[in-house]
Amino acid sequence: MTASSVTLAAAGSSAGHGGPEFGLPPGPAIAGVWPPGPGLPPPAREVWPSARLWSWGPWHGGELRTAACPGARLLTVGQCLADSGRMHQDLSRSVREGDWERLTRWPGSYLLMVLEDTGRLTALTDLAGQFPLYYTRHGDRTVLSTLATAVAAMTGRTEAFDPTALAAYVVCPAVPELVGSRTAFADVCRLGPGEALRVGPGTEPPERWTYASLEPDDDACFGESADRLRESLVRATALRVRNAPRITSDFSGGMDSTSLAFLAAEEAASPLDAFVYHHPEAPAGDLEHAQRFAAGSSAIRLHVTLGEDASLPYADLDARAGADQPDPAAAAGARLRLRLTDIARRGGGVHLTGEGGDALLGAPPAHLGDVPGTGGPRRLAHDALALGRLRRVSPAKVAHRALRLARTPMDRALSDLAVRLERPSPHPPQWLDAIAWWPPPGVEATWLTSRARRDLAELAVERAAQARRDGLGPSPGTRAVLCELRDSAAVQTRLVEAARPFGVWTQAPFLDDEVVRTCLSLPGPHKADPYTVKPLLRAALSGAVPAALLDRRTKGDYAGEDYLGLRRVVADLRVRLSRSALADLGIVEPARVAAALDGVEWGLTGPFPALNRLLGVDTWLKRRRGGEGAA
Repeated sequence: MTASSVTLAAAGSSAGHGGPEFGLPPGPAIAGVWPPGPGLPPPAREVWPSARLWSWGPWHGGELRTAACPGARLLTVGQCLADSGRMHQDLSRSVREGDWERLTRWPGSYLLMVLEDTGRLTALTDLAGQFPLYYTRHGDRTVLSTLATAVAAMTGRTEAFDPTALAAYVVCPAVPELVGSRTAFADVCRLGPGEALRVGPGTEPPERWTYASLEPDDDACFGESADRLRESLVRATALRVRNAPRITSDFSGGMDSTSLAFLAAEEAASPLDAFVYHHPEAPAGDLEHAQRFAAGSSAIRLHVTLGEDASLPYADLDARAGADQPDPAAAAGARLRLRLTDIARRGGGVHLTGEGGDALLGAPPAHLGDVPGTGGPRRLAHDALALGRLRRVSPAKVAHRALRLARTPMDRALSDLAVRLERPSPHPPQWLDAIAWWPPPGVEATWLTSRARRDLAELAVERAAQARRDGLGPSPGTRAVLCELRDSAAVQTRLVEAARPFGVWTQAPFLDDEVVRTCLSLPGPHKADPYTVKPLLRAALSGAVPAALLDRRTKGDYAGEDYLGLRRVVADLRVRLSRSALADLGIVEPARVAAALDGVEWGLTGPFPALNRLLGVDTWLKRRRGGEGAA
């Protein structure tokens, strides 16, 4: 977008009157400008005549749904599973009562946008954050889109990055409070999970608020929550089977994806095609379980996708289509493409994943900070003893960490984070360190330049002061679950876009709003048991899936592939990082990252999650600077 077109877009004519041509990023996307600006260039088209909302890109059938009645029109983006009659009926009622939140109660997961005849737009995100909305102010206008790259293109920010947000993404992914609504693009904001945005017909700034806090219900009962979870998961999978011409599923042999596959197979008219990945040179431990569970059911037709040298992590980093925001899965892009090719070869269509199950049903170490106030001293002593034995650490240390966390407010934790950022430790965090508001920064903090660390530390100090002013928020355990849920939603968002060129629509029933509400309403300690993996899911699906599946206590471990892949390309990675835009932006010292790569070659533990996040940012910046997305 040229400078002149930015000026015209900021001052421009009414929608539909044409305007300067500028490059739109690859879709699909929805975008709008309030008050109306010049019409977007092809291939964008109006969602409705003179509706101020524009759409472009290869949407899946049913991914966009609309309804209208006197007074308002609505658009859902994502997986809205309500029937058309209910959508129109509820919209009419909401117009009469002025209550748009009712429209977020339909089955599925989706971004909701309601355009009133007055010209006012209200947008509400899903509860997990799988379908975000990005926006910014440009002059006296509000520009918004389902793609951050579209907002950047429409406002001339395609190469205006936010170095502090990028540094936080690499080093502090478990502290979303640090950057808040900021994104990788400077001045482009993200509407978070369970949030709403209202834009008026005039030039006033948009109004933003949280419509769903997702706080636990102290009166929630475990048995009732299990019944509700079973009902919501069965309905989520059944609706997808009935609405999709073809459906397939992941089948890792783990509790989440494999349970969904069995629920889907129960509804399907023919055996369900299910997929497990296995690399012979670096087995993850999933194949044996998947084959055993599939062998016991004639309703499952199992396919094994075999990994190869070309599918190892870090192979061909730049081959995958660019993500809208930095993608840590870019390092495993070759493996993902191999899996998607195998799924597409057998017909494509809707493909179920278990994403979100770990976040909603697991028990992060931070939940121990909630135990003293929820279960009392006896429960804390029981859990500390059990976890101490399982983790081979002192039970007294477990209890001490839990009590200290329970007594530590978030503002103090943020102040401590500022100190750790200024003086990072070269040692990786241990399990006990995770009994905290968030795990402390690891060796990756030493990769940052002094200025980047100082900027992050100053931001942590600002957030600490803000937390003191705002007062009470979620408990440490609830906050940790919400953070993991946000990360799972982001993973699924990127997976949907990666699968789109293959004709595959990946969907995650665990991220449906109804499932999220059910799981988060139960306090964390009520769904945690040191001796039982995901007790809430176990209780919910007992009798609906094979009992042996619910007894599995292990998860697939892909670290072997990480080591194998890294050692084969480590020389290329050193060269890549020496030329990285992360260094040009003053974020990273490449030599310090190279030292970490040397350690992996020598057999030391590799900081793979941090390295993958760093390479995700590097790949993203490389594509942005290469001008990807020009129409």
